[in-house]
This record gives sequence, C-alpha cells and structure tokens, in this order.
Amino acid sequence: MKKQATIRNLFVLFFFIASFGLFAQEQNNLTYRIVENGTVQNVQPYIDALNASNLQYHRLKDTRTTILFETGVKVELYSATELVAAGRSVNLSDYPLSFPTTRVEPTFVLGANNFIIEMHSVEGKHH
Repeated sequence: MKKQATIRNLFVLFFFIASFGLFAQEQNNLTYRIVENGTVQNVQPYIDALNASNLQYHRLKDTRTTILFETGVKVELYSATELVAAGRSVNLSDYPLSFPTTRVEPTFVLGANNFIIEMHSVEGKHH
C-alpha cells in the first residue's frame, strides 16, 4: 500500500566551517546584514554563527538573497559581485545568476555552539 507522507527534516546540514576568524567567510555588514530580528532580542549568537559559516550555496552572482531562521531572524546575503567590490577574493564563476525554479529554501536554525542548521522538508510518496 502506497502512502503519501511529508518527511520533515530530511537531512540536517551543519555549516561545520572552522570558527577561526582566519577561515571565516562571512562578516556582518560586509557580506551580509541582519534585516529583521524576529523574536530574538540578542542577535550576537546569530552573528557569531554567520561569521563562522560559508553561505556560498545560498548566494547569487548579481542579486542579494535572503535566508530566514525559524525565530524570524532574516539575513540578507550580499551578491558575489558585491563581495568582489568590497575586496573579498571570490570566483564569480562559482555563483549562479539564479537558483533553479525547483529550489525549496530551507529554514535555518541556530543550533548548539552557534552552529547553523538547515532544515529541509520534502514531500513525496513513500512505501
């Protein structure tokens, strides 16, 4: 018997980039900016986690993108072109002009030790 079900949390992806400043890809107000605090009063843990992350796969070449945490914290990622203009060393050919139309944006969660977790939901048929 076939059942249609929604599978939540298909996989959890940790941005396990070393938290050393030397390896940090992101920098508040240089590669991203927090545009809404949501229900969070202290966004510093989010800033710390973002600064230790590499959000390349959520960034476009010429357009800013937005990621949303389950707490309502909204982060605007600057485009790769803007990163180059700010003096960051990035290869523009590594960034797409747009995401596939089938792309479903994950919800982001701030995990233990300020790790960013991506939560993906997938709907489909399962046996």
